[in-house]
Amino acid sequence: MNPLFVPETYVVMGLARSGLAAARQLLQRGHRVLVTDTKSAGELGEALTVLEDTARIAPGELELHLGGHPEGLLAGARAVVLSPGIPLTVPFLVRAGEQGVPIWSEVELASRWIRGTMVGITGSNGKSTTTALTAHILALSGRPAYAVGNIGQALSDFVGVDRPGACFVTELSSFQLETIVTLRPRVAAILNITPDHMDRYASLDAYAEAKWNLFKNMEAGDAAVLNAGDARLTAGAARLRCPVYTFDARPVGDPAALNGAGLADGTIWVRTGGEPVAVMPRSDIPLPGRHNLENVLAAVLMGRLLGLEPEQLAAGVRTFEPLPHRLQPVASIRGRTFYNDSKATNVDSTLLAIESFDRKILLILGGKDKGSDYAPLVRPIRERVRHVLLIGQAADKIERALPTDVPRSRCRDLADAIRTGFALSAEGDVILLSPACASFDMFDNFEHRGEVFRRDVLALKRELEP
Repeated sequence: MNPLFVPETYVVMGLARSGLAAARQLLQRGHRVLVTDTKSAGELGEALTVLEDTARIAPGELELHLGGHPEGLLAGARAVVLSPGIPLTVPFLVRAGEQGVPIWSEVELASRWIRGTMVGITGSNGKSTTTALTAHILALSGRPAYAVGNIGQALSDFVGVDRPGACFVTELSSFQLETIVTLRPRVAAILNITPDHMDRYASLDAYAEAKWNLFKNMEAGDAAVLNAGDARLTAGAARLRCPVYTFDARPVGDPAALNGAGLADGTIWVRTGGEPVAVMPRSDIPLPGRHNLENVLAAVLMGRLLGLEPEQLAAGVRTFEPLPHRLQPVASIRGRTFYNDSKATNVDSTLLAIESFDRKILLILGGKDKGSDYAPLVRPIRERVRHVLLIGQAADKIERALPTDVPRSRCRDLADAIRTGFALSAEGDVILLSPACASFDMFDNFEHRGEVFRRDVLALKRELEP
């Protein structure tokens, strides 16, 4: 170890994916790491095994404090590195604030060491698709590019193995952005702001403010990307210190009027200074729905701001494969098509899903409520949905929001909803899982929910079409 290196003490709170990555990186860099989690060793399972294996060969020192958060851990701590699922209101973190101990997200920690270019993406909906698409466009152009953060692999996993020229396209949730201190993306986007996580935030303004943290350290040499169709975002643009570019799914007559990316005469255009350039016909986008047009426009604009040519942008979009659990077709059974949109964990996501189909829908709704208002679903349900299938903890609340003339069924579980939906459907219908809720009442996460949906749909197909 470098004789000038002075180890510091870090508290890592929560040993989920990001906490594990942060703890391992700190150990590998020679620091003292105090891991605290309310779970027991048995409940942590493989994550704890991986961490202990790292500690055996790393120069740092590991201490485990499981089953709670002892107050004494804060003494002498450089910072608390926080898992995003833990709210800042828990007593341990309140005490940290009172004692002047900084609270960082894992991405804040990792951003201090990453040498490549950081691209940040947040929003209520579309974050994962836009993150994956932007990384795909960059990688296809020959740039080393990685989709990281809330989408999957932690940014900390790349510290020490990245290289100059690499791009880290980072999906950032409002939870992660609450504890940003120095993180500074080169290019960053807020895709939209609609009500979400109202069980965590006191108001939509408080939730939005966490999103705006994405830009707090960006300066004149950076670039902010905002959705011109979101009034809350356009109203807040003046607060930023860096240049602002917009994307807009509403067609314009003259692409020269764009300050970013948009649509004119059925073609996607981008303009970041100088003359606009045509990228590709809208009809070439392999993703359905207006919301995916917005995702593509945002990704194309960020790619252009990072120096890519129009043909590189178009090639990336055309070859992109949709992410699982996002309006993903699963199977067709006797003329009915099943779609997995398990990633729709808020009302706005479900609205976008409903609007993506011109056929009648049997809609599976419900799960763990996030403090949502389900009233905005009523009009599109009346217009496009044949029958609502209610599951999970939020079923009572959703049912109260539906007028009595909206056909609905209460279902025991997802398998029951699938079979009930099929029985009530007609040939040509869509049976859509787009729950508008979190998954944690019945499943480990939205991926688990989507996999169970897929498994049960395919089981029904084998039964009915052997």
